[in-house]
Amino acid sequence: MFVPLALLAVTAVAPGADAASGGLLREAGAWLAGNGALAIFVAFILCGIGLHLSEDFILIPAGILTVDAVTGNVSWPLFIEYGVAAWAGIIVGDIGWVWICRHFGARILGSRWFLRLIGPRTLLEMKYEVDRRGAWALLAARFIPGARTPMITVCGLMHLSWWKVLLVEMSGVVITAPLQMLIGVGVAKLGRQFESDAHRWMLYIGATLAVVLVMFILHLVIARRAKNANKPRAKVTWLETLRGTPSMRRRTRHRLQSN
Repeated sequence: MFVPLALLAVTAVAPGADAASGGLLREAGAWLAGNGALAIFVAFILCGIGLHLSEDFILIPAGILTVDAVTGNVSWPLFIEYGVAAWAGIIVGDIGWVWICRHFGARILGSRWFLRLIGPRTLLEMKYEVDRRGAWALLAARFIPGARTPMITVCGLMHLSWWKVLLVEMSGVVITAPLQMLIGVGVAKLGRQFESDAHRWMLYIGATLAVVLVMFILHLVIARRAKNANKPRAKVTWLETLRGTPSMRRRTRHRLQSN
């Protein structure tokens, strides 16, 4: 979903953008109108099982595309269609990642890229929360920037009951996805002040990136405060048991000490 918008941004800032981008914008808009829901669904599945990008990259543009650029009216049937596609895609993607963590947890924990993405300290903190609050911790993580992927990972590693994961995902996403899409609706209405299609698309993409940046900064602030406050966490023996081999155990302890 975000790739077509990025391509439009390149066109928009090119020389003669207003003349050159009009046709491209109309073609891209027509393509997204016919395939938007499918694109959203597939994008979230890919994000859930491997890419782990911010949901804002997809949901905000989805909300933007439900607004008529001329009248500013929201197509609520299209909003619902995109919202249902996002809801289903997020759930399928997250459940897919939980399945991967349940069956290939040791291999994942032995991966260097994974340790850079989610450190052992974060995993132990999330496990502590699940031990205390159960599935409620997973629900709360959906509303905390940067907490969703680590928490889903831990739920998979802990083999949390499927029905609990599914129920929490279905309940949480039905709240967060429409709210994120409404941000896009607001951005689209703000873009009506520009007569140029190119300028509107530049605003749309800039606003999306700004929201993602704000969420990332909030994540960093929350993580730093948790580290400084020496947030309680589960015992490292849990991770060492999952990882199995001595070399993996040493790598886990090294990462904990470096954090």
